[in-house]
Amino acid sequence: MNRKGVTASTSIACMGALALIGAALLGLYLLAVDDHASLSTDTKSTQLKTSAARVAFLSRYLKLRTPVDDAVFHIVYHDNSAGVPGPSEWSIACAVQVSPADAAAWLAGARPLAASDSVSARVPATAGLIPGEWHVSSAGERYARDNALIVWHSEGVLEFAAATE
Repeated sequence: MNRKGVTASTSIACMGALALIGAALLGLYLLAVDDHASLSTDTKSTQLKTSAARVAFLSRYLKLRTPVDDAVFHIVYHDNSAGVPGPSEWSIACAVQVSPADAAAWLAGARPLAASDSVSARVPATAGLIPGEWHVSSAGERYARDNALIVWHSEGVLEFAAATE
């Protein structure tokens, strides 16, 4: 019996077995349940019964800069973070009811828009979101921040609209 041949065959067999074990472990890892909760949704605030539930839901998608009394929204979010990584796609149109004294916190980093300034065509409409019981009569002041449209109403209502490009 050729000793070099037996040693080479044994080495190749061991390397093959290790490769199969490694491939099996990689497959198990890729098939394992991801503990990441998907953010994918197509949700309107009318689907949630309480202001607390609406505010909690919105806070998953938008940084709330101060306490929020109530929120109305339509959020469409496609979470592409599971599986093959890729950017998520989303559209958020919302209005939040806050204290009028919180304007500075909500408008931090925003720049005022002139009446002639246009906003991206991808920005979702917030028209009709503000409920009548919020008693908003002001037209609001328009701002832009990070490709989002923001409208501040002196009654303490902020409209926010943004979408991925």
